[in-house]
Parts: sequence; structure tokens; C-alpha cells
Amino acid sequence: MTVYIPEEEFDETVKEGFWIADFCTDHCGPCKILDLVLGEIIYDNPEINLAKCDIEKSPAYAERFEITGTPTLIFFLDGEKKAEMSGIQTRETLELTISEVLFG
Repeated sequence: MTVYIPEEEFDETVKEGFWIADFCTDHCGPCKILDLVLGEIIYDNPEINLAKCDIEKSPAYAERFEITGTPTLIFFLDGEKKAEMSGIQTRETLELTISEVLFG
């Protein structure tokens, strides 16, 4: 499931389950490329939740999570931050991180 989340709803949204928070902007080329990879992963793994967080529409995200560049992904499990990565990532790298967060 992919949802666009305003900053004020973030904590309530990610408090249960596994979430990838994708901090992005509409005009970011690398963000669009990463969207394709994330879309494939979500399609193949519908139990993974994706929170799209536009730091231009909700600038508080950038300050709160210390986002200095896009795309930045933060992985949450039951509301707790477990991992973070910036830039374009391969499907293999993302799947490895997902596996590490979920299964240790």
C-alpha cells in the first residue's frame, strides 16, 4: 500500500507494521527513478507499506528527520526507525535492507 502522508499524520500512520518512508520532491529526477524500483517491490510484496513524504509540501519533514537530500528512505517497524539510506538504490539493496529490518 502506498499513501501520501502529511507530517502531522506521520506518527499515527507508521505506528504499526513495516513502513518505508520515501522523503522526496515532485521535481527530483532520482526520486522518480527510485519510485519505479519501489513500485516493483510493493507490487511483489503487498504487505510492505510505502509512505510518500514530500518535503516541499511538508517542510517540517526535512527538519524533523534531518533530510538533507532526496530521495531519502527511512525504514520503520512498529513506529521505530530501523534503517536509513539516501540516493538511488537497486532493488537488491532495498530487498536486503527490508529483510534485515524484518528478520534481523
